[in-house]
Amino acid sequence: MLQREMEQSMTVDGVNRTSETELTLRSQISDLARVPPWIEHLGLQYSLPSSTTFAMDLCLEEVLSNIIRHGYAGKTDRPIVIRYEPVQEKFFVLVIDDEAPQFNPLAAEEVNVEETLDGTRVGGLGIHLLRQFAASLKYEPTPAGNRLIIGFSAAG
Repeated sequence: MLQREMEQSMTVDGVNRTSETELTLRSQISDLARVPPWIEHLGLQYSLPSSTTFAMDLCLEEVLSNIIRHGYAGKTDRPIVIRYEPVQEKFFVLVIDDEAPQFNPLAAEEVNVEETLDGTRVGGLGIHLLRQFAASLKYEPTPAGNRLIIGFSAAG
């Protein structure tokens, strides 16, 4: 069923396409629902450990929701492209490209997690979660916007 869904998505308007290793979303929170089934499919197709697919899903949820809410700031039909790249055995990469104003999330100040958890500070846990669940993080400004490269290790 997912394969048929992916094939159907490819025939839609170019902004909302999917292939086995690439997923294109619109800048709408509702499009985030397409991510977990895509990650699940990758996990099955490439025999990814469940801990790796969990980390991928969690990191994507954080990154994509921030792109939609803050980067695109309410523009609902802007593209976000996610590519999966098996770089080497037991190491996998997700590349996220957007056309939002340039912003390097890795340069953001590290937050005090206790302040966030006890309610004295709202938000700011996204970068912390990325650093905890990803094996590597790299940011590249692009002529169109931003590229975030997130590496995951199957070894944990």
